[in-house]
Amino acid sequence: MSFDSSSRNYLNSSDHRTGSDLEYFAGKFGGTRFKRALDIACAAGHFAQAVNADTKIVCDMSLNMLKTAGDAFGLDNSAVSAAEFLPFAEASFDFAGCRIAMHHFRSPCMFMGEVFRVLKEGGIFVLIDSVVDEGDEHMNRLELVRDETHRKSHTADHIIAMAECEGFEVKDFALFHKRHNFSEWADRLNPSAQLRKRIESEFLSLPEDYKQKYRMETENGRVVSYTDKKGFFIFMKP
Repeated sequence: MSFDSSSRNYLNSSDHRTGSDLEYFAGKFGGTRFKRALDIACAAGHFAQAVNADTKIVCDMSLNMLKTAGDAFGLDNSAVSAAEFLPFAEASFDFAGCRIAMHHFRSPCMFMGEVFRVLKEGGIFVLIDSVVDEGDEHMNRLELVRDETHRKSHTADHIIAMAECEGFEVKDFALFHKRHNFSEWADRLNPSAQLRKRIESEFLSLPEDYKQKYRMETENGRVVSYTDKKGFFIFMKP
């Protein structure tokens, strides 16, 4: 599995270590201490580390990601689990989070239903993920070229509609632009030289309006960076 072999890359990733979304989270919840918190698809553990809780549990499909999260942040209370089938009892947590991962899930509605099930009444669900504009023809395609596990980045309205369909109330939404170092992003999953060349070629061949839309920066014919959008959603189980 590609994530197993790239867990250290995720630990060191500037896209995951830092970000306006983590700063926004700290501003919203820095003074709140939860009793039991769950981080779903935790990757190397950066989001779980930011949560203030008596007990933290992390889950991920990748055993090496969980090992990395344990080694780096002491997040040893963990489970290998798909997001759509959480191995926890109903009403087990007063906080659940998922950061930059839902675009990998086969069934985001099942995932949200599972989060709703394991949260207590009044529990908080923070979801952070890539979002696209309505009619965007390219971002999902670009992501899939780099990572075959990418499923779909949704519009913010669609994400809110899915959450409401599962019973959540929307408490807050914020949108952030995130600039990505292209080389770091493209190399994160250790692509072959052929794939790495194709990833960059796909960006360079974008229509000019989308190069501007993604704030693509180039130097000497090479891609330096691009910018996408991250949605920050706070939901509550009533």
